[in-house]
Amino acid sequence: MIVFCDMIGSEGGQKKFRQIYNLYRRTMYAVAVDIIKDSHEAEDILEESLIKVIRILDEIHESSIKTKKCKNLMITIAKNTAIDHWRKLQRIPLPIEDTCQNVEELYIDTENFKELLLCLSELDDIYLDVLNLKILHHLSSKHIAEILNISEVNVNMRFLRAKKKLAKKWEEKKR
Repeated sequence: MIVFCDMIGSEGGQKKFRQIYNLYRRTMYAVAVDIIKDSHEAEDILEESLIKVIRILDEIHESSIKTKKCKNLMITIAKNTAIDHWRKLQRIPLPIEDTCQNVEELYIDTENFKELLLCLSELDDIYLDVLNLKILHHLSSKHIAEILNISEVNVNMRFLRAKKKLAKKWEEKKR
């Protein structure tokens, strides 16, 4: 806290900051931990938040420090700082080893996809139609029944049979 007080020029500003610090630092820290899920990162976020508080300290009246409005302001500052920090963490590029592994996984997924398409092409149209409408178009059994002019029970039966046939063909390809 001494470092923060050194950043503040006036004695009155230091007094306001000490009050804010003593009243809200735990709450601000808890907000940061809740968002980031890392206590060390949350400490950094708390420091950044307190620096932001110092920047707006002149706008905070000493009489309003213990009010709900001030508490909400401190929580908002901590929350927004934590969210900004989290977003920055999401933009960190992957190390090259991870990228290479992802390329390998992508290649394997592509090969699996090609094999899956081959298995699908071997299904009868009555099963393929139901699979396409249910999986690709996310239609309910009721809607599929209306489109294909069959009963809902028939749609569900075809869907189950299609999954079984597809699983069997997939296993045959994998051997």
